[in-house]
Amino acid sequence: MRPGRRRPGAPGPPLPPPRRRGRRVTGRGWFSVREAGPGVHLIAEPGHVNSYLVHGEEFALLYDSGMGIGDIGREVRALTGLPLLVVNSHHHYDHRGGNASLRGVAAEFAVHAAGAELHLAPAPGEWLAAYAHLAQGLRERYEALRAIDAQGFFLTDSRVEVRPVPELAHWRIEAVRPTRLLREGDVLDLGGRRLTVLHTPGHSPDGLCLWEPATGLLLAGDTLISGSFFAHVPGADVAAFARSTARLAELPLGTALLGHNLRHRESRGFVADVAEAFAAVRDGRTRPVRSVDMFGVPVLRHDFDGFAVLTAAPAAAREAGGEGP
Repeated sequence: MRPGRRRPGAPGPPLPPPRRRGRRVTGRGWFSVREAGPGVHLIAEPGHVNSYLVHGEEFALLYDSGMGIGDIGREVRALTGLPLLVVNSHHHYDHRGGNASLRGVAAEFAVHAAGAELHLAPAPGEWLAAYAHLAQGLRERYEALRAIDAQGFFLTDSRVEVRPVPELAHWRIEAVRPTRLLREGDVLDLGGRRLTVLHTPGHSPDGLCLWEPATGLLLAGDTLISGSFFAHVPGADVAAFARSTARLAELPLGTALLGHNLRHRESRGFVADVAEAFAAVRDGRTRPVRSVDMFGVPVLRHDFDGFAVLTAAPAAAREAGGEGP
């Protein structure tokens, strides 16, 4: 069913015409906006979350709305005049934080049915405070990395520079009630391109990816990232993660667009590596080391080539280190 055929709420006022050409579109302040493939824009909060705007002939689709720190609705309005469907990859705050800024812009807000109730909670103040502190530290570490890189390596890319952190004292993430529930196998017809819903639990029970068979494009959310996979947070399940990534590895994949970090795209080989890694973690074939996640929560870290899998630490270690946000 096409996203615009059933409308719980009417879309907002007419938007400017879409900008479909050009190698790069410069974002405003907090965002980095550029093309991620034919008819797809990456709307990145560099170092934090990656959102993707997919342009069809009749509808546009925004996959994740980010942190809610900047106005992602303004970025979307600058890129498309089409009726908009927002699809959240899962219920975590950093992937639905911008939903509130899309009221009046989006025709629908769609989530996997397994997360319908989970999307109704606003972000608690302690989580926001912890992330604000983390974001400032991330910027400082990135500046140190750039200084080292400039001595002769030149590996960093100015297009994805981690932004200075704005004033976050009044940062809030509101809950926006979903207007459409998605299930495995649903097809989202944007006009000229069709995306299939894949239920991919593991990081969260309501995780979903969007797969375009005609092009081999996969919008992966947190099921695939370039960095540390959080398989230790509430609702995470290593066995489910292994099943989901094994399934993705079987797809005739062209490009996977990832949910986090500065490296936003990967190939089929990376997906196969991740699937093999999760199978090894599930089967106890790794030698993890004790570590902490970015919030300081104790974890077991399983290192692989180019990424890591974090799993829950023993209870004694968690109690010693605190539960974290």
